[in-house]
Amino acid sequence: MKQQNIYDNKKFFEEYQNLRKSDFSANELIEIPQLFELIGDVTNLSILDLGCGTGKHDRKLVEKGARKVVGIDLSNNMINEAMKNTHSDKIEYKVMSMQDIDKLDMKFDLVVSSLAIHYIEDYDGLCKKVYNLLVDGGKFIFSYGHPMDSCAILDDYSNNYVMINNKKYFLISDYNNEGKRISRWIVDGVETYHRNMAHLVNGLIDAGFRLERMKESYVTDEIVKLKPKYKEQQDHSYYVYFKCKK
Repeated sequence: MKQQNIYDNKKFFEEYQNLRKSDFSANELIEIPQLFELIGDVTNLSILDLGCGTGKHDRKLVEKGARKVVGIDLSNNMINEAMKNTHSDKIEYKVMSMQDIDKLDMKFDLVVSSLAIHYIEDYDGLCKKVYNLLVDGGKFIFSYGHPMDSCAILDDYSNNYVMINNKKYFLISDYNNEGKRISRWIVDGVETYHRNMAHLVNGLIDAGFRLERMKESYVTDEIVKLKPKYKEQQDHSYYVYFKCKK
């Protein structure tokens, strides 16, 4: 069950960094604001960030009042970039797979993750490990690529639709055929894992969590004005968010 380390691929990392520089990406306009809305107040909390990337969220969490943030990522490239851009003794970074978080000798008030858990094969095991790392009453809040967006088995997910009468109709074949998806995103051979919505919810419940809120991504008129393409989210969501409590 070794996790693919695609972000240490030089071409992938460089082009991914260029994508994330845009203020009009779906991450900046939709996923990040909606995730942080769900996270809410973090004053004096100890937080673990799964798949922290370049540490942008960790810096924001500290700015919002977090007492301590530990960011982990499998990618040396990501952690090196995070350390270069972070100047706070409240943030600690570790090169570590999410699969190994049971080796952390600490407890957290909150565990967060932004669009990283779909890279992990053992989702159910991860939920249990997160549960064990939380203090009583601790929260687990994360975003995940929407299952309706990841289900079709395709080589290139930019082609996961057909046009009928000038309208996109998205493909949802293989929705209940869970498992690894190998596709082209920046480079060939990117590995992610598709799970249906019931699996995502029941994995949390089986780990012992109480689900407090589930939200699907949406767009406002203001976002559509900034980037008209995102109007398609009125037909299908790119992301789903979960907030649960130990």
